[in-house]
Amino acid sequence: MVQMNNNDYVYGSSAKKIQYDVYEENKVLKEKKKYRSNRFKKTRIVFSILLVFLTGFVVMYRYALITDLNYKISRLEKEYETIKNDNSRLKVAVEKNTDLSRIKTTAEERMNMQKPDKYQIVHIRVPKNNFTVISETYKNKQENNHFIAL
Repeated sequence: MVQMNNNDYVYGSSAKKIQYDVYEENKVLKEKKKYRSNRFKKTRIVFSILLVFLTGFVVMYRYALITDLNYKISRLEKEYETIKNDNSRLKVAVEKNTDLSRIKTTAEERMNMQKPDKYQIVHIRVPKNNFTVISETYKNKQENNHFIAL
């Protein structure tokens, strides 16, 4: 084992190995080493540039997808609004067409219907177990709706 002190004195039985660099003295090997190190640096730079472009492309692609989804959402919201408007118009039409006085006039004028005579009326008894109970809150809502319509 070789131990050295600051003043290059060797302690032990073996001599100090001289550091010999083949690449320093031989010009061909020196150029080859320089070429390899430069090639590694160039390759690393090229991969770094490719990574930056790839990252930029991925970010742009994601923004394009987000923009496309926003356009689809906007189109669907417009479609929803038109369907909602159509639905409200249809509700108004149904309410207008279910008015009893209008139904009566349509039946009498267009279909030539008339009220039945007393002998044409047949009374039917409905059993007690088959009836519908209307709650007071529903009746109150119906009365309030009639007042609002007036």
